[in-house]
Amino acid sequence: MDLQGKDQAPKSNTGIALIIVLLSFLISITSIVFFLLYKDTIYDGVTIEYLDVGGLSITQAQKKIQNHFRDILTVGQIHFIYGDKVWNIKNSDIGYDFDYTKVVNEAYKIGREGNYFERLQKILSLYTAPHNISLSPVYDNEKLNGVIYAMQNAINQPAKDATITRINGKFTIRDEHVGQQLDVEKTKMLLSEELLKNKFENEITIELPVEIISPRITSESLSTIHDLLGEYTTKFNINRKGRTQNLRLAANKINGVVLMPREIFSFNKIVGPRRKELGYKDAPIIVKGEVVPGLGGGVCQVSSTLYNAILLSNLEVVERYNHTLPSSYVAKGLDATVSYGVLDFKFKNIMNTPIYIESYIKKNLLTVKIYGCKMDNKTIRVITEQNEVVKRPLEIRYDANLLQGKEKIEQKGRDGYKVTTYRIIYENGKVVEKQKISKDYYKPKKQIIIKGTKKPPVSNINNEKENSKDRIQADEKTDIPSQNIEENSTEEIELDSIQ
Repeated sequence: MDLQGKDQAPKSNTGIALIIVLLSFLISITSIVFFLLYKDTIYDGVTIEYLDVGGLSITQAQKKIQNHFRDILTVGQIHFIYGDKVWNIKNSDIGYDFDYTKVVNEAYKIGREGNYFERLQKILSLYTAPHNISLSPVYDNEKLNGVIYAMQNAINQPAKDATITRINGKFTIRDEHVGQQLDVEKTKMLLSEELLKNKFENEITIELPVEIISPRITSESLSTIHDLLGEYTTKFNINRKGRTQNLRLAANKINGVVLMPREIFSFNKIVGPRRKELGYKDAPIIVKGEVVPGLGGGVCQVSSTLYNAILLSNLEVVERYNHTLPSSYVAKGLDATVSYGVLDFKFKNIMNTPIYIESYIKKNLLTVKIYGCKMDNKTIRVITEQNEVVKRPLEIRYDANLLQGKEKIEQKGRDGYKVTTYRIIYENGKVVEKQKISKDYYKPKKQIIIKGTKKPPVSNINNEKENSKDRIQADEKTDIPSQNIEENSTEEIELDSIQ
């Protein structure tokens, strides 16, 4: 019995010892893991551009890398080159630096993301496989824009179109000039790539990307303009000074305009607003079927003359409106009214070559000519058909102050018209096409007649009868018809004053 007790005591002591050792080991391991997981510095094995920052706080690490790389940034230069031009830019001129804060914070995060096991695995792996982080170059975008702006001023040249003018019946062409322009976005992209690739180099060279800008109009295309495609002339009263001034201004605006293939001409865009400060005068215009004074009166004669020249040139009308009243300077159906910001006249150059507009005034004649390259032997004729005359409505009004039997015309009124315009195309003298261009309606204006209702005085009745007999006898002798309609002076303005 005693021997067995003695044998069991040493075994118990051994087991206790083992438990104590295991507990001590576990406590030690736990302490080490706790220390590693909650360490307040960058973990060992983390480097920035292969510069060891393990064991350092964020502030210490940032100070260390700033001191290490400062000299490289201070002496560095960037050379921008285009042709024989060179811009030597210091790093400080564009605020070139490294994003130290970002890279240090990234270093501190190593081993601090994921669950406990993932973190511990990453921390332990750093002892055999260090983690290196690269610096990110940065620059001040406003400073760089200032540098680029200076280079743009030296490089950029706008393209200049070839021009054509017609003087004394002859065309003169000036050649175009090719332009160039610095590609700003590509310049910034190349700079970012070079800074990232050569961030520790003292010298960086960048070939500036410059785009060639081709002119829209070339002398070669303008050289095709030599044939008269169509022309039209209208008359105006040169004594109406304000209206004549407006005609000249608008005619000058469209003179010399070149329209490239498939381009659309806008009268309002080319002529612009009709304002006093631009020289336009008051002259009669049509507003809601009435002739009233208005700024820019007469401009519609320019648009109408142009419209007819376009029809005769076989070009495509895109937008056009007729007046509410017929105009005196063109036939019904051949007018084109315009009002800036409201009504426009537009046409399209459907040819494969450019066209040229010539517009001029000679004495009391306004002429518009269209030149281009005539590719066929077609001729154009424009005709109008008056489909219907809409009779003016009649309104009778009574006036108690006008004697019975007396009448006067308060408003003469006018008939309305429905008109269709056609363009007839001939080739070799034969009709090959008849196009309906428009169907227009000019509204009638009512006639107003005033009739008297006032009775004559009784004492004058006999005298009236006697006078009436005398008038009848006199009429019989002289064979002159009597008339009892008095026309008022409120008749409409003659249509040659209408715009």
